[in-house]
Amino acid sequence: MKIIYIPIEIKARELISKLFFIADNINQDFVFFIGNKLDTRRAASLLGKGIYFYKSINWYDTEHIKSIKKRGNKYISLDEEGGATQSDEKSFQLYLNYRSSLENISLVDRIFTWGDFDFRGWCEKYEDYSSKIFETGSPRFDLWRENIYSQIFKDEIAELKKYSPFFFIPSTFISSYEWLQKEIANEKRMKKNNSKISEEILNKRINARKDSYKNHLEYIKIIKKLSKDFPDHKIIIKPHPTEKVFDWKKNFEESNNYYNVLVDNKYDLTSYIAASECVIFSESTAGIQSIMMGKKAISYNLKNNVTFRNFANKCAPNTSNYKTLLDYLKLKDDPRNNNIYKKIIESRFYMSNETSSKMIMNNIKNLQKNEIELNKLIIKSKLYGTYFWVKDSLKLFLIRIKDSIFSKKTKFKSYSLKMPGGIKRIEIERVFKNLKLINQVNIKKFSKSGYIIYKKNSL
Repeated sequence: MKIIYIPIEIKARELISKLFFIADNINQDFVFFIGNKLDTRRAASLLGKGIYFYKSINWYDTEHIKSIKKRGNKYISLDEEGGATQSDEKSFQLYLNYRSSLENISLVDRIFTWGDFDFRGWCEKYEDYSSKIFETGSPRFDLWRENIYSQIFKDEIAELKKYSPFFFIPSTFISSYEWLQKEIANEKRMKKNNSKISEEILNKRINARKDSYKNHLEYIKIIKKLSKDFPDHKIIIKPHPTEKVFDWKKNFEESNNYYNVLVDNKYDLTSYIAASECVIFSESTAGIQSIMMGKKAISYNLKNNVTFRNFANKCAPNTSNYKTLLDYLKLKDDPRNNNIYKKIIESRFYMSNETSSKMIMNNIKNLQKNEIELNKLIIKSKLYGTYFWVKDSLKLFLIRIKDSIFSKKTKFKSYSLKMPGGIKRIEIERVFKNLKLINQVNIKKFSKSGYIIYKKNSL
């Protein structure tokens, strides 16, 4: 057997689609390791040579790529940031200055793309390495198929239906002034370290960040209006995984006037879309997903908004006028033809009868020639996993003791936002159970947030 290592950085964005990738390929001659970035990096260093399936090849990822490759692993990537939603070809080329480098693409073994748009963009920038680049779509697309999402998310959809009818608003904004200042400082720091970023581009990116914050403030205003204009509807806001829920809640919970506004990120994005009456979005892949799932959706944006990624806004009716939004929401059915918008989406996103998960697997299954012995892998994972579990637990215990002595609290802000609660076994089991595969797989824990998954009777 061979092994694929799958690190998860942002749980809400990546976990379910990557678990479906595993489920869809569980009958292949592979063992799968899935976990947070730390546990997966440890596993890829110690458990055996395999294929490391990462979310990007950022220009600053060079040492990380080298460390994975040094262990004899193959390195493959599918960008999770949605480069295919960039406004146009020029924006995508600028995007690649941040999300890649010539050295990194020379090091990796495969680049997968969401569709023809980003495939052509990658090949244009890295013509000498075009043989490494493949158009496959993303496992995230697989979750947009009704026969799949209706199984995986059936419990969450049923739970959310209790709020019906509701409008769903997925946030992709900068939701606080403090965060805006950090983003501006970060843009300036990246400009200093990356010679390909011009002063003009820096200023435009800063203005885009400022407009993202302005959009956040505008959405607060329209949500308050919608709350009054649709008293019998719930309005559910799902903050982006990197946002603080409090930045939204503080605007509505201070007053009983907005009793029908709910800020919630308990469930996967797909569940909210499936259960909603209409999705209101700005520059979000969630809007594209809504159209592909056959849902009513509308894009609401600031006028003359500075952005690098407005493709999603072209994939649904859009407006900057509240009255137009109001009139659209009052319509019982969407008068527009979703098929028109689906064609726009399919011009960029690769959609086929075969799942993207299977297409990716078919591409890589002969990439790694090294075989592993499953028995030895399980033994090694138990030994190393126990060691790391004890080490991490002791480290956390000592941090808490130190904090209590010195009356302070260590901040784990970034990790807690991206990986709330870590990865739990029950979350993995739920996906396989809903897909009716739970009796066909073994799930073995490795440390705190890492798991080995393989088909039963493989030993």
